[in-house]
Amino acid sequence: MKRRDLILEVSLKLFNEEGEANLSAVDIANELDISPGNLYYHFKGKEEIVESLYEQFEGGIMTLLQDTKEADDGLEEHWLRLYVLLECIYRYRFFFRNITNLLQKYNGIESRFRRLFEKQYQSIQSMLRDLLDEGLLGSGDEEAIRVDQLADNIMLIYTHWFEFQDIRKLKLSQHEFIQSAIRQIMTLLAPYMGRQQMNFMVECDLLYQREKQV
Repeated sequence: MKRRDLILEVSLKLFNEEGEANLSAVDIANELDISPGNLYYHFKGKEEIVESLYEQFEGGIMTLLQDTKEADDGLEEHWLRLYVLLECIYRYRFFFRNITNLLQKYNGIESRFRRLFEKQYQSIQSMLRDLLDEGLLGSGDEEAIRVDQLADNIMLIYTHWFEFQDIRKLKLSQHEFIQSAIRQIMTLLAPYMGRQQMNFMVECDLLYQREKQV
């Protein structure tokens, strides 16, 4: 592995475990057992490391959103993409420990994060409208409002679920994080499923167990 990639990998591990605010570039160099000068040869400081990690995170999310845009999927494919998105969020979870402060601290990623957030929001709205078109969310005069409200709540889960669990002092594994977030999203959608509610809940559980075994 190239030294630059190793620095990013170790930095991500440390940021996730200890929090970005609690670490300096020197701490990262010490963990790697290299001199600060060696680290600065690849990155001018911690800010460049954070920005490079954000580029990795953004690239993964954008690839997923592009795949979603180009696909014509059913419920199972939509649901599996939710898992992949949550996997990416968990992998870069230090970004979600205290988003507001982090974005204020790193101006280089603030506007990019907000644009990415909006793209994710639009993707969630599109998924919900697909479910409406497929007759999986029922019908009625308030469909548009319901989609917006559901999209708001799902994005709240994506954006603040890790912080919510962190405040509760719950140390979740990746499996537990995804399971709890998915079940919360299921709770949001199930009441709109009508007679299909129980089948929907069962199917989502089966999909989750399948992903767990992969």
